[in-house]
Amino acid sequence: MGFVCGVFLLLTLPALAWTKVVNDFSECKTFFLDGTPPTVLSDQKRYRLICQNHENQYEFATLYDTSKLIPVYSAYTYKSCGKGKRPHVNWVTENDLGNEAQALDKDYKTIQDSQKVHGYNRGHLFPVCHAESQSAKDATFTLTNIVPQNVEFNNIGWGEMEDYVKNYMNKMCSPSVTYTVTGAVPSTKNLVNKKVNIPDYMWTASCCNKDGRWVSRAHYGKNAMGEVPVSVSLEKLEEQLTIDYNERFLVFGGKCYEDKPFISKYLDYSTNLFQHYVDRLCGNSVIKTKQG
Repeated sequence: MGFVCGVFLLLTLPALAWTKVVNDFSECKTFFLDGTPPTVLSDQKRYRLICQNHENQYEFATLYDTSKLIPVYSAYTYKSCGKGKRPHVNWVTENDLGNEAQALDKDYKTIQDSQKVHGYNRGHLFPVCHAESQSAKDATFTLTNIVPQNVEFNNIGWGEMEDYVKNYMNKMCSPSVTYTVTGAVPSTKNLVNKKVNIPDYMWTASCCNKDGRWVSRAHYGKNAMGEVPVSVSLEKLEEQLTIDYNERFLVFGGKCYEDKPFISKYLDYSTNLFQHYVDRLCGNSVIKTKQG
C-alpha cells in the first residue's frame, strides 16, 4: 500500500523544473549582452530572478512577477533554430517557488475556448523555434516562461514576427550570437481563472554585433485579436517600457542602438501579414492553433 500511495503522490504532483531562483543573474549572465541583464525591477519580494536549467545546464534566464504570476521577460541567446523537434512534455513549475507565487498548469487548463481566435492559450516568451538544442526546446516548457496570449495574436501577428526576426538575424548576425529579450506588460485586472494576469502588451528585442556594427530589432504589440506587433527602434521600446514600469528600463544595458532603422527590410513581413488578413476576410484561410 505504501508503494502504491507513493506512486500516486508522484503522479499527482506538478512536474518540477531543475531551475534556480537567484539573488542576481551572475550564474547565467551568458544570456545577456556583455553579461549585463535588462533592468531588474526594484521590488525584490515581488520580482524573482530565475536561471532556467535543464539537464544540468542553463538554457535561459527569466525575471518573474510573483504578484501577476507571469514573467516580466525571458532572455536567451540565438545562433540557429538547430535540430530537434517541438517536445511533447508536461508543463513544469519551479521547485524554488511556492505554488502561490507562480501559475500552475491547472490555471491554464481552465481556458475552455483556447481553440478559438478570441480565446487565450499558452504563449512562450522564449519560443521553441528560437531554441538551438533539444534540451533548450524542452526547457522552454516551464510555466514561468509563458503568459496567457490571445490565440490569433499568438498564431498570426506574433508568430510570424518571431519567424521574421529569426530569418533577419540569420541573415544579419550569423555566425555572431544574437541576444534576445522578450517580455510582457501586465494588464490592470484582466485575469485567467481569476488568478493569472493576461498581459496588455508583449514586446521583444534582439541584438548582435556584426563586424563592429550594432544590429538590433524591436517590436511591441497589443495582446488582442486582430493586432500586429509594430516594429520600433530599441530606444522607443525602452522609452515605452520606462513608462509602463515607472522605472528606467534598459534592455541591453544601454547598448545596441542602431544609427538607422531598417524600415525597408520590414516591408516583406508587413505585406505577408496584410495578405493573411485579406485571406481571413475573404474566407480563404484557416487559422491553425498552436501554443507558444
